[in-house]
Amino acid sequence: MRARSFFSLGFVALAVGLSPLPALAQKAKDTLRIGVYQPISIVDSIYDPQPQTDLITRSVFDTLVQYDADKRQILPGLAESWTFVDDKTIEFKLRQGVKFQDGSDFDADDVVYTINFVMDPASKFRFKEARFGLFEAVEKVDQYTVRLKLKQPFAPILARLTTTLPIYPSDVHGKLADKALFGRNPVGTGPYKVTMVDPSRGVVLEKNPYFKEVNLGQPAAKIGKIVIAPVPDQQTQLAKMMIGDQDLMYDVPSDIAGMMQSNPAIEISVRPSVSFTYLMLDAADRSGFGKFKDVRVREAMFRAIDRKVLVNALQPKEIAALPLQQAMCPPQIMGCASSIDPPGYDLAKAKQLLKEAGQPDGFNLTITTWGAAQPVAEAVAGQLRKVGINASIDTLTSTGFVTKRAAGQLQAFIVLWDNGGGSPDVESTVNFMYEKGDRNYNQDPQLEDLQKRSQTEMDPKKREELLKRIFDRATSERYSMPITPLASVIAHSAEVKIPTGGTLKPEGFLFNLLAWK
Repeated sequence: MRARSFFSLGFVALAVGLSPLPALAQKAKDTLRIGVYQPISIVDSIYDPQPQTDLITRSVFDTLVQYDADKRQILPGLAESWTFVDDKTIEFKLRQGVKFQDGSDFDADDVVYTINFVMDPASKFRFKEARFGLFEAVEKVDQYTVRLKLKQPFAPILARLTTTLPIYPSDVHGKLADKALFGRNPVGTGPYKVTMVDPSRGVVLEKNPYFKEVNLGQPAAKIGKIVIAPVPDQQTQLAKMMIGDQDLMYDVPSDIAGMMQSNPAIEISVRPSVSFTYLMLDAADRSGFGKFKDVRVREAMFRAIDRKVLVNALQPKEIAALPLQQAMCPPQIMGCASSIDPPGYDLAKAKQLLKEAGQPDGFNLTITTWGAAQPVAEAVAGQLRKVGINASIDTLTSTGFVTKRAAGQLQAFIVLWDNGGGSPDVESTVNFMYEKGDRNYNQDPQLEDLQKRSQTEMDPKKREELLKRIFDRATSERYSMPITPLASVIAHSAEVKIPTGGTLKPEGFLFNLLAWK
């Protein structure tokens, strides 16, 4: 999940009044300058799995397989092909002629080393069990062939490998006494190499001269150098953009983006995103609120919400023109299957359902929210008043929200979700929403059973049917409903070209897809 903040209008008016620099010198230097919202101390998504680090490592390291977001297909990466020997064993044929950014050769030893490292009990890092706990063993068959063995069948294993397993050079990484320091001077096979990592100054990426696009699953770098500076304050980033000291800014609120367009040196690119806001109700009554144990009350809530009005009001016109999202997953994600629409906007039906449920006058309600979902939560609260539901908004930090959610203290919440940072398979959503645990506010045994079965069903058609049953049941039981998509809004120099596809990242771009016009 990701937080986005909004600017004060007074500051924006001041920034918009600033004059841009007369020349865009950075294109001439083949150097793109971008701001990120947190300091980056290492470029290693295993030891620092935050969104901005992950965005960088995606262009520094390669994975065994890649995901094409436009085709919705798993494609070759460092592995040119793969075969399922059985439901728990995959044999990968590796590419020959690939080099790491230090000029050393890539082969099976690097893959075997990396997998053994992430399985090693002595290796301590966040999300270890969640990402790699299903690995049982890895075997080198020959110099360019490896076999990965799993503890049990796991249907989305290839999709998981596209994002979670950067391949390390065995000789460099293996010599380090403290593996957590590798990200200070990382070495991968990706299109960009890292030439500086400094928490206060940022990260510098330069083209990898050894990268061969024809041999790997992601495009080569198009811009010679990218300087990534930590600028946590969005207002400061805005000011730097307006005076020409920064070339690209992401997570731009749409209203501010409109103001920035008054500067002829800046363009705004809007891209569809896998991020969206959703409403979840406490159907399991973990909070003791009681009202949402009745499916009629849950449906009344949903029918009182005009999603189209909210999208038109809160999202850029490019996104507002798209069809409303049907299920609790965006259609770009593998495995997103559904056949039932959420209940439509119908105030008369909502009032009737409340009356039938013994709540003719409505009730008081607390909706919890955080980050970019706050404006959506506030707008939903306004719509609910039309049927007598008086909703107050409890705005928390992301940490505060997670704490209260785990404690079962939420009556209803509207927050954002991005399928685990843009993971290619719907597995992230299904596990997050419906697996038994402290995130689960429906505690539906059928969904918990379907969630487990969807992970181990290796037949694609049978698995898709299981996933459809999951999302259809969540909709038919009125447990949750997608509210609005969240667009990727990027402000950038007029000389920078932002691709129209090729990524599921919530930021809306990958570094090696950016280019000069």
